[in-house]
Amino acid sequence: MIEQDGFAIFDHDSRAARWVVAAQEAAADAADDSEMKAHNLRHGNTWFVGVDVLPNEGDGSVAGVPLVGPWQSHVPDLPLHAAQVSIIYPGYPARDPDQSEANHRFRLDRMAAHVDGLLPEGPEKRRFAREFHAYILGLPLNDVTAAPTVVWKGSHRIMQAALRDAIGDKDPQEVDLTNAYHAARRVVFDSCEAVRLRASPGQSFLIHRFALHGTAPWDGGVDAGRMIAFFRPNTGIQGIG
Repeated sequence: MIEQDGFAIFDHDSRAARWVVAAQEAAADAADDSEMKAHNLRHGNTWFVGVDVLPNEGDGSVAGVPLVGPWQSHVPDLPLHAAQVSIIYPGYPARDPDQSEANHRFRLDRMAAHVDGLLPEGPEKRRFAREFHAYILGLPLNDVTAAPTVVWKGSHRIMQAALRDAIGDKDPQEVDLTNAYHAARRVVFDSCEAVRLRASPGQSFLIHRFALHGTAPWDGGVDAGRMIAFFRPNTGIQGIG
């Protein structure tokens, strides 16, 4: 499933829904905290980034409620970090004063498409492999489905092959992957379907670690923000294979 398309959406699961109730309360508290807002709001206050915000345990549980769901049979059993709580608000993406027009247009038109773990460094924003995730797990925390996560179907195969070829037998962290990454991304835009993953609390979705993905501009009529918890556990292995 995930190996074929690069993503999978799972149906409503009562166990996941119970976890969401606990996680949503903790996430809402973080989003209302003034200090948290100061550190996490971006793009004209339309995106609460929320990295490592959720106060979950290493097994994913929140306030004693276990994190259990249908994705578990598709992923390795790894320790979990504090989840990201990504909240998108109406009007996303507004433009920050220090944001270039090109960067803003890419966020609007290409949904800031990226592969996780390839971090931009230095004044020229060169891309290097710095984080090695096993997978991306998304758990919607409210019923708002505007500004969904977008995945380019089948892009994981293109991106992984391009990065593997660029690295060869070198240390992955020492190779400047910028040119290979940008070229492969252009191939994906030309050949892969962009699929919007709209899901509600109790549902969940998995994204392949090499899949190109992003966030669609706000397209809803409600006033509440769209809230999703994301887990990206570390593989413990520094490699592209």
